[in-house]
Amino acid sequence: MGNKYILFIVLLSIVFSCEEKKLEPITTSLGKPQKVTDVTVEPVAGGAIIYYRIPNVEDILGVKGVYALTTGKTYEASSSFYENKLEILGYNDTLVHEVQLFTYNRAQELSDPVIVSFNPLESPLSKVIPTVRIISDFGGAQFNWTNEYKAPMNFEFLAQDSLGQLQTMRIITSAADTARQSLRGYDPEPWVFATIIRDNYGNASDTIYPEGGTILPMYEEKLDKTKMTIMKLGNDQNFTNWEGMDSYLIDDDHDTFGHSPNSSIPAPFTIDLGSTAKISRVVMHQRRFSETYYNWGNPQKFTIYGKVDRPSQSGDWSEWTKIMDCEIIKPSGSPSGTVTDEDMAAAEAGHEFTFELDQEPLRYIRIVVSSTFGGTTFTHPADVDIYGEVTE
Repeated sequence: MGNKYILFIVLLSIVFSCEEKKLEPITTSLGKPQKVTDVTVEPVAGGAIIYYRIPNVEDILGVKGVYALTTGKTYEASSSFYENKLEILGYNDTLVHEVQLFTYNRAQELSDPVIVSFNPLESPLSKVIPTVRIISDFGGAQFNWTNEYKAPMNFEFLAQDSLGQLQTMRIITSAADTARQSLRGYDPEPWVFATIIRDNYGNASDTIYPEGGTILPMYEEKLDKTKMTIMKLGNDQNFTNWEGMDSYLIDDDHDTFGHSPNSSIPAPFTIDLGSTAKISRVVMHQRRFSETYYNWGNPQKFTIYGKVDRPSQSGDWSEWTKIMDCEIIKPSGSPSGTVTDEDMAAAEAGHEFTFELDQEPLRYIRIVVSSTFGGTTFTHPADVDIYGEVTE
């Protein structure tokens, strides 16, 4: 009986200890806090910076501003007692808007509001919209824009389907000051392409179409690798180490690879395309090593050069024209040793580097790997694809 009695007492203790606790303020109230004073406003793109003086009262924790956008959504911005300003953002017009400023104390009480009015400057989204250009590209359309304020924007790219309906083909987020995206895989006949841009506050552009309404894609094909060869210029590296072969760099087999020797970075190799072509893009494929990518010896940074006439056997760099610097980026941005599904999908597809549309036709391509994932002194690309249109 004694043990049963003790068990009963313990159970009662647990029951009473589990009673709901009320959330209380972290301190007792010293009364409603005083309002901010000496308020001034500096209009900025899509909002305003509001400056003020906080009352010198012991229990005030900070200031918050409450405001509603034209989308109907309400936002709050806050700052601590040690700040003297609030940044109010998210407007997509230049009309008069109001924000309510409150001080709040340790007891979570609010002061009476101070109403502040202002006219925002033109928003980052409004600045981007008129810069959008949709033009013909190899196999599709190219989207170009300028983001003066480098504000995060979501870009939805649309294309006409076989039934003539616009479908979302890709969505990206970008804060770059200038950027370019392409939709490919379309025959050289008129197609409708468009884009919709959204900011992080729910504002959106109208659907933006190309001038003239449609785009005529330029012809593009994957250049025939059976016509290509790896040249061996005097200052090229060999890629015949550790089961690698020079020819594996262009054999369309992603399980094979070319492997340069130790202490060979920077490592150049030269491709004779077998015909002159207006090149649209180069796709670099990493070697799948230890069942993953972005690791030991895979190319990270490289430079592409081009030439139309046959190069000197010496490999004299003065004969070559630099096309672009390239860097393979892990989409997730995760540290070395961590590879996400998104990273794997990007590597499986290959990393694309686009040529300018005004690039002259080329016969020879030279690629120089200058750094690798893992910082090795050798590199082992799996394959290189080259796209464009043969001109002769």
